[in-house]
Amino acid sequence: MWSGQSADAQQQQNSADSDVSIAADVFGHTAYLDGLASKIDINSALAEMQKELSAIPATEKVAMVQAQRLKPQVLDDEHVLQFLWAENFNAPEAARRLARYWNDRYQLFGPEKFCLPMTLKGALKDDSLALSRGYVQLLPEIDTAGRAVVYIDWSSHEPSVGYSKESMHRVFWYMVHVAIEDPNVLQRGVVMLIYPQEARLDQFDHSLWNSIAESCKKSLPIRWRSTHIVHPNRFFSIIHPVFMSSLPKDVQERVVVHSGTKMKVLANLLRYCLPWDRIPSEIGGCIDLDFEKWLSERMAKEDQLSFQKPSASLSSSVLGAVHRQVGISQAIQQNSVPDQTKSGDGTNNVATQSGQQQQGNNQAAFGSNVNQFLLNLSQSSNTAQATNGTMPFAQGSAAGLDGTANTNSDAKASVAKGPKVIVKSGRKSDPRMDYAVQAKLDDPALPLLDALRQGGFIFPALDDASTPQYTVVDSDNVKITQRKNQLLRRIRTAKKKVG
Repeated sequence: MWSGQSADAQQQQNSADSDVSIAADVFGHTAYLDGLASKIDINSALAEMQKELSAIPATEKVAMVQAQRLKPQVLDDEHVLQFLWAENFNAPEAARRLARYWNDRYQLFGPEKFCLPMTLKGALKDDSLALSRGYVQLLPEIDTAGRAVVYIDWSSHEPSVGYSKESMHRVFWYMVHVAIEDPNVLQRGVVMLIYPQEARLDQFDHSLWNSIAESCKKSLPIRWRSTHIVHPNRFFSIIHPVFMSSLPKDVQERVVVHSGTKMKVLANLLRYCLPWDRIPSEIGGCIDLDFEKWLSERMAKEDQLSFQKPSASLSSSVLGAVHRQVGISQAIQQNSVPDQTKSGDGTNNVATQSGQQQQGNNQAAFGSNVNQFLLNLSQSSNTAQATNGTMPFAQGSAAGLDGTANTNSDAKASVAKGPKVIVKSGRKSDPRMDYAVQAKLDDPALPLLDALRQGGFIFPALDDASTPQYTVVDSDNVKITQRKNQLLRRIRTAKKKVG
């Protein structure tokens, strides 16, 4: 009886510790990470990782061994350390995550591309259409807790234009790999910022989000800290239960919904280490995103780095030891990657390119007075609630911002995501919308529809008298009403900048 009570007490204690840990992650209370790196013995950690990888059955790591055979430089000790960081140097969990990562990478990218560098011209060479939508972007600034911020605009998801769910999933993988080029992000983690306000109901892809959630939870080498859904629209109450059901239970506790006035939302985001000078203008911040420019600069950087020779040594690599132990023949005898990673393609020819990259440089944060005002406002307003109820540490968030967060914000390293820029063409930089905005500014009396048409938008069913105008869509299957709203918003933004 006593042992049963003791087990129950231990379970309750573990649950309480987990709640506190989740709350610390959500609010950006990461002071406990500051001294972690100095306490880690890298050589011992790698040796333990080698032991754990060797213990994994060969049938569960075929993709990893095949990658080691085809392209050993992408499986060096630095790569292994990414997974140790993701699991807080828990070697057994890190080893399992690494094996799952390569199984999932094989399944998602296929046998021809799974070993290619995670670059725009490498593993992403066939995903330019999905990438160009700007659905997943990496913000140019880390938050004040030192975490990378992945920004997702649901209204940019238009699979009807010709890309697949898997293609957008690969885009998400790519953005995560760009984020972890900053070693600090490996330690501090990643947060997601989702903007659904202008999205249609059909733009929520349950299957895609289920795949993304599984990748974050089980395979990608990141510490996923929290997700913030900002300015939900009226249909959000419909998809919210579906969205939450696509996430594991412990992940649901890391989702926070922010609604209300723009000032209230900004105040609440500040409590989670997301000040207004580090979030996009679409949600009330001051960062104007130019995704096309980011892509151009990113491609130029990757082209430059592609000339560098890989420096990984197979003899010193943890994966090299596992490769020698398992043996190539033992992996190939399995005929393919395990069932959960089969892609249906039989070829194994892989192009060789180098893919290890590093990045520095950030830009100074500004607006501290405004941020303090927002913080004061948040203390007198209703706080954002996590989906499972009120999160702990709510009253202590100010201390966290003054202490740990400010210390981290003084760091000079930032995620490799391109510079903060002032943009003329909006977050997706659609040149048709640019022309429409200019036409309307040149002639304020010009009807919105005429401005859109002058910009190059085509509405095939518009001249059909039997079709109500509010149901008309353009050649990209976007409703005319949404295009008009986008045009009005862009015009307002342009006038504010001029003013």
